[in-house]
Amino acid sequence: MEKVKKFTIGKKQFTAKFPNVGQIIDIDSMKQALSNGRYGSMVASGLASAYYALDLIDAISFYQIVTPEVGKYFDIQNYAELELSDAQDLISAYKEQIQPWYVETMNEIRGIAKQSMEDARDNEGESETNG
Repeated sequence: MEKVKKFTIGKKQFTAKFPNVGQIIDIDSMKQALSNGRYGSMVASGLASAYYALDLIDAISFYQIVTPEVGKYFDIQNYAELELSDAQDLISAYKEQIQPWYVETMNEIRGIAKQSMEDARDNEGESETNG
């Protein structure tokens, strides 16, 4: 499991550590805030424009919570005020480098947690039958 990811935006390399519990909650909270509480309905809409906006929301949320040095390096005071042309490198880096790593690592963590729960249930059942 890869807990640290190096990624590049333009010519600058950054390092992201996989978010902790609080950061994951903050990321999802920020997604809701940036979408005015409509994140789920945007996902369900099936509209290409909504998916593009979701990419923006996902990238901004990740950068602000996990890698604030990205905003500092590019002197971004407010991601929402960026011109789309200026945001394209940020979105591309997120979609191509960060998102696949994040999803894969999250799936691995969920798989480990699920397996641990199943093992605990199996052990509980064995204890009851052996006891």
